Amino acid sequence: MSDDLTSPAYWDVFPKSIRVSVAEMEQLIPLSVRGKASAPVFQSSNADIVNVDENGILYFSGNVGNAMIIVWDSPAKLSVRHVMVEARYASWFALHPDFQGLNIMGVTGIVIDALNTSGIPNATILFRLIETGPIVAQTVTDYYGYYEVNLREGLYYYEASAQNYITATGLINVSETGVSGENIVLSPVLVGQIARIVLQWGATPSDLDSHLWGPLPNGTRFHVYYGHDYETDAAELDVDDTSSYGPETITIFRLIPGPFRYYVHNYTNRSSNPSWALAQSGATVKLFLQSGQQYTFNVPNQDGTAWWVFEFDGVTGQVTPKNTLFYQSSPTLVGS
Repeated sequence: MSDDLTSPAYWDVFPKSIRVSVAEMEQLIPLSVRGKASAPVFQSSNADIVNVDENGILYFSGNVGNAMIIVWDSPAKLSVRHVMVEARYASWFALHPDFQGLNIMGVTGIVIDALNTSGIPNATILFRLIETGPIVAQTVTDYYGYYEVNLREGLYYYEASAQNYITATGLINVSETGVSGENIVLSPVLVGQIARIVLQWGATPSDLDSHLWGPLPNGTRFHVYYGHDYETDAAELDVDDTSSYGPETITIFRLIPGPFRYYVHNYTNRSSNPSWALAQSGATVKLFLQSGQQYTFNVPNQDGTAWWVFEFDGVTGQVTPKNTLFYQSSPTLVGS
């Protein structure tokens, strides 16, 4: 049979092959039938991988495997076409050479102590293409905490560790221009303290501030921030950064019955309304607990000058993400 577009009998289906990454969310992909197919009929060879409805829309099950979509031109089934379907784990794409960047770029930065912002020597950094995949590169910081590594373009998971520090994980996106100033912050191991909170962000705004409200034994509440950086037997602002990137670090000394609430305030743009600067700052907050649990919070895409990040129960230790932005110009009133 001829595939000439001018032939009265010409028809075909597109695309000819489909390769997808399995996901928890429903994935729908429509097929396009072109030419003289009056009433196409669709069928999947493997419904455990993908189903197809009467309109040629593919429904993926979330399972990994292969299937063939068979398409006839009409119920009479006089002519047939095929579409190859492959469903793969995300790790398959991450590790496949066809999906990796061609250029090898330089990545540099410093591993920083969350309490005093000094560089950490002899810290080991491992890089992976998928979170639990094989190590594709590794490096060790020098005496001043600096590191350098060559990586292909792409998104990498890193794991940074050093003696007497809590191992940290995160993401580094290596672009075609390389990456410089990719600083990694490590928290010293908690000895006697209950929790530590570390805030990092990008070049702008220049000044984001950490605010912690918490209970006191006498029934009142404390507010630790740059204007009141120490509350006896409760919490302390260890580092206040006013020139971009962070870290800003708060340590909680002991559990007191009642809620601990943590906020981030955009001090630079505190009087702006509307403002998206905080949402666009790339801010992340890491919470380290004495139990060994870790939580990471990323600033949501909302307008506002203050971010309510989480609440921490002083009795049960339960952490409840809040992740909401709102407007507040006065530092003393953030979270009040």
